[in-house]
Amino acid sequence: MKKLLTAVLLAGATTVSAQNVTVYGVIDTGVQNYNTGAASLTRATDGILATSRLGFRGTEDLGGGLTAGFVLEGKVVPSAGTLGSTATTGQAFDRESSIFVAGKFGEIRAGKTDISAAEGVDTLTTQAGNLGFHASNGTAVELGGDAASTVRYTTPKFSNFSAQIGRSTNANGATTDAGTELTGYSVTYDDGKLKLIAGQVKLAAATTVAERDFTAYGAAYDFGVASVGASYASGDVSTTGDVKNTVKQASIRVPLGAGLAAHGVYAITKDGTQASAGEGKGYTVAVTKALSKRTSVYAAYTAVTNEANATMSMVGTTAGTAGLDPKATTVGISHTF
Repeated sequence: MKKLLTAVLLAGATTVSAQNVTVYGVIDTGVQNYNTGAASLTRATDGILATSRLGFRGTEDLGGGLTAGFVLEGKVVPSAGTLGSTATTGQAFDRESSIFVAGKFGEIRAGKTDISAAEGVDTLTTQAGNLGFHASNGTAVELGGDAASTVRYTTPKFSNFSAQIGRSTNANGATTDAGTELTGYSVTYDDGKLKLIAGQVKLAAATTVAERDFTAYGAAYDFGVASVGASYASGDVSTTGDVKNTVKQASIRVPLGAGLAAHGVYAITKDGTQASAGEGKGYTVAVTKALSKRTSVYAAYTAVTNEANATMSMVGTTAGTAGLDPKATTVGISHTF
């Protein structure tokens, strides 16, 4: 009996050890003095350097070079103690909920995930974390990020090149074809110092004017003494016509030694819905200090200048009225686990 029990326990231990499950996340929070352009206040703020999140990932070796796994990840708001989407009730894992199989052929992933790397060109090339993320006049140019009902294929890396192609199908349980599928692709080159990426995402629709698209290009290079990045994105944000918003962004990171680094971001957006005075310009200057491999503190200043019809904003500076010029000074701490 003891031998049988021991064998069962050993078998169970072997099964558990064959699957590697990791809990991970980021907690990023701070204090910000925020000026809308008309009034100012001091407030708590989250996700300025990195989006706060809680995630679970697991992998299992299937043998023969195959691996299966999953990712469950939800946004966290540390200042409020909430997890998941604030727009969709019960959506705890709003950032990703996917399962995948990978091998020499590449990777096939299904669930709620990015259509391809195209929609993340700005964050892939920026040298300042989330400080380089921005919205375009209240309506993001980005299309295809964290899309539900997605199937995506990623190729193996060939001579530092890799490609992704994905498609978001009709929603789970759909009984009719709504004609709103997302399809996207991207090609990336990464040799450690030089990173290049280009991609496109398209949204199908019942009518031509309701169709939307997003095209982006980006590059980054690490010179050692400094790393730089730049990106350009153009997107049709209208469901009633062909209206293009554009975003241009440049960024730099300069290591100063002892875990200290200086960052700069400059961005220009153009609102295609405006015949004139629809351009916004903004910049962020920041300093980060790594206290350890997992913990960093930071201080940042952001300023945005909007033309009369523009409502551009960068992280933590949401402009609610056209023509206002928001500014923000932020200090915070970011910890990964």
